[in-house]
Amino acid sequence: MHASPHDSSPALVPAIDTALAQWERHGRPGLPEHGFALSRPPGRRRHGIYRADTGSPVFEPEGHILRMAPSPDGRSICVQLAERADEDAALGLVDAATGALRLYPEVRCRYDPMLWDDDSSGVELVAGGSRRLVRLDAGTGRSTAAAVPPDTRLRLFPGGRRGLLAESRSGRPSRLVDRATGVELAAFAAIVRVVPVGDDIVVDDGVRLHGLDPGSGAHRWRWGDPDLRVTSLAAHGQDIVAVGVRAGRSVIVRLVQGAVAAEREVTYRGGPAVATGVSADAGRFHALVEGPALPPRVVPAEELLSDPAEELLSDRPATVRRPAPAHTEHHVFTAEDGARVPVVVTSPADAKGPAPLILTCYGGFGVPSLPTFEPTVPAWIEQGGRYAIAQVRGGGEHGPAWRRAGHGLAKGRGIDDLTVIARGLVEAGLTRPDLLVLAGASHGGVLATSCALGSPDLCAGVVSTAAPLDLLNLGAHPLGQRWADEFGASDTPEGREHLRRISPLHRAGALASGTALPRFLGIVLAEDSRVAADDTLAVADALRRVGGSATVWRAPGTGHGGNHLDSLHRLGATVLSFAAATTGSAQTAPSTT
Repeated sequence: MHASPHDSSPALVPAIDTALAQWERHGRPGLPEHGFALSRPPGRRRHGIYRADTGSPVFEPEGHILRMAPSPDGRSICVQLAERADEDAALGLVDAATGALRLYPEVRCRYDPMLWDDDSSGVELVAGGSRRLVRLDAGTGRSTAAAVPPDTRLRLFPGGRRGLLAESRSGRPSRLVDRATGVELAAFAAIVRVVPVGDDIVVDDGVRLHGLDPGSGAHRWRWGDPDLRVTSLAAHGQDIVAVGVRAGRSVIVRLVQGAVAAEREVTYRGGPAVATGVSADAGRFHALVEGPALPPRVVPAEELLSDPAEELLSDRPATVRRPAPAHTEHHVFTAEDGARVPVVVTSPADAKGPAPLILTCYGGFGVPSLPTFEPTVPAWIEQGGRYAIAQVRGGGEHGPAWRRAGHGLAKGRGIDDLTVIARGLVEAGLTRPDLLVLAGASHGGVLATSCALGSPDLCAGVVSTAAPLDLLNLGAHPLGQRWADEFGASDTPEGREHLRRISPLHRAGALASGTALPRFLGIVLAEDSRVAADDTLAVADALRRVGGSATVWRAPGTGHGGNHLDSLHRLGATVLSFAAATTGSAQTAPSTT
């Protein structure tokens, strides 16, 4: 019989609870788009839509806004609104003047791109939830729909007279089609995003940027940097600004006609930072910048592109820099095969010697792990702890070869890298095994749990949040079939043996009774539409059978995507309090926060 998913949550540490609440008072602004921003202002618990120039509210729902698309004339905003944190949204139209919402509950969507007519008369999207091409008339509110061919993924992008259609089928190149003529403009291995650039378009295929004539499909230019992964881009006139990651650090690039006009590693006020997004609005480029102890803020992109030396020579008043509450360092450790594996460590400004340390990772799907702002990080730092982000193979921090080196049948390398980093942090004197807690969410939860159970002497505890921990049974999860390629397919004897060797559940089942084990906290999300709870419960059962300490907590009102701050606070406070109790760095007690 499985452990109950309603195990009581770990007691919260009052000092951590309070510190977390203080850092959560900082908002999370959104990038401006056609005069509006999807943001969470300081002091507010939920995201809403606000005017970018004045900050005045337009639409503040109780639900979750997955995505917004303002009309070109600024009179309407198309939104994808979910009642719960399960990412199952309904399409809606918001009147920008009154905030009134017209909801279309029959149109189910999930982050699907939305495309407005140039004259703002209507908006379209391919609704993945209902597999229909839907059009809303902004004037009458009437909706029409057409079926989408089976086994085909369609997305709409701006460009040309009526927009562009990206058509993807398994095992085939993705086609970019002009909707006005039905002509195929080009085909790519993948189509990540399409952005208008003057009269042309730029296509990001995940490796290079391609400048195309949207009428003929003729290539104007190609640009790519094999070591740079582009994570966001925007265009104004003939200029493009892109942000991405190279060698584990945040980079911003300005392109003109496919040539680099400026490039900088991202810093903010003299310190390292991360640019997590960029947009073009009101005739200028904007960037969202943040850091481990730097709350996110929207700044002119030109500020990040300018030479730091120019600021020293300018006539502008010097920025008053307060002492930072933390400092961030990059460390590199060597794996057994000779690979150099980086980790980013944020510590209290005055830290010396071993300290309680939370080591996190993601390490999959080519997603880069960078030191961005999460209120849990400065809250933990204020308690004297260190926070580290491992950039293991399989992630997107160091180019395509790094991603491939931890993908599929090589997935074990990411787990081994995490082990090397954990031992390296101990040898460097930054922590000790009894002060170390591994933590990961989703894919990162698989790596962290497999690492901790494969080397039980490595750490004092491990936290797994919303992770598929039985790799031989991925199909039991709502989106599990999509992960088979990432972890390695189980349809061959070699594949099954590989998955059995690294699967957290199978590692837990192979442990001998009486083995000294790290404490386990398995967190399942009550409104998760991607990962089921059964694997976490099974791992907890297996650990308890051999005498281990295992707790499973079901986080209420919480899903795999965006969540309200109330849910995030309880989730963050639970993880930090578990880490504090596990490392003996704080006394737990009921909290009133």
